[in-house]
Amino acid sequence: MAQAILFRFQARGVWSAAPAGPSLVASDTFYGAVCAAMDHFGWLEEWLAVGPAVRLSSLFPWQHGTLFAPPPASAWPPPNGLQRLRPKLVRFLPLAAIADLLEENGLAESRWVLDPASGCLLGADRAGAGGPFRPVSFEKAAGPKQGIQFAENCGLWGLALCDDDAWRARIEAALRWLADSGVGGNRTIGWGSSTEVRMETGDNITAVLRRSKQGDGSKGWWLLSLFAPAAEEVIHWDQGAYRLAVRSGWVEGTKTAKRSQRVVAEGSVVYAPEAPTGCLSDVAPEDWAHPVYRNGFAVAVPL
Repeated sequence: MAQAILFRFQARGVWSAAPAGPSLVASDTFYGAVCAAMDHFGWLEEWLAVGPAVRLSSLFPWQHGTLFAPPPASAWPPPNGLQRLRPKLVRFLPLAAIADLLEENGLAESRWVLDPASGCLLGADRAGAGGPFRPVSFEKAAGPKQGIQFAENCGLWGLALCDDDAWRARIEAALRWLADSGVGGNRTIGWGSSTEVRMETGDNITAVLRRSKQGDGSKGWWLLSLFAPAAEEVIHWDQGAYRLAVRSGWVEGTKTAKRSQRVVAEGSVVYAPEAPTGCLSDVAPEDWAHPVYRNGFAVAVPL
């Protein structure tokens, strides 16, 4: 089983981030940032060849030690409605709330409040205290720039799964470099940087997420990354609860569009006899001189 690294960027200033959806920074975007780090250290060619031996999640918010994530789509919105919490406005749940959600008794509405600015559920004792981030907009000469501003002692967290132990030290070096250089857009004006990155390692994904119950995948695989299935993978598409997202973008340093691709979004629950793996897809424009990769390797939690 893959060794897992849980990392937390303690955010400084403003970050470019998705204004809606199940992550702040999608796994394909974060993969591009890690590619830049690997190139800086001279490891890019080896990194592109490592395949699914190292997989990266999307990035999600954390606050004062609480990790937030998109709720598993098979359990959200819950059948009892939770009208006071307005489920349609909820974007992220604390991991403790997700654990309750998956239990037979479900989520106790009285224990939680919604922070409308971030879409995060907070403990009832934090009502009115504010969530981990809020949207901000700045007027610039080239037009308005939109991002998110983190509160004190908050930031983004993610996972790296390493089947190849030799890559663990390189991943940690890349994460430290990204904490200094920044992640996402507008880095030239100081966006996307961190005061530090904290890392902890466990024997598997269940251990680092501190889940009291270790699933075996019989109730599906909860995705914490985008997922582009490999051709040989067996996925039971007639089961589960999943959403598709269309990913596009530009070849770095150009105004040339990559080929768009449909992938399975974070928070989805897919059924498969084994943990989903996924693949890298070449999305280079037609007749492009070299491959342009989009990361679709899966980081999946067994339920």
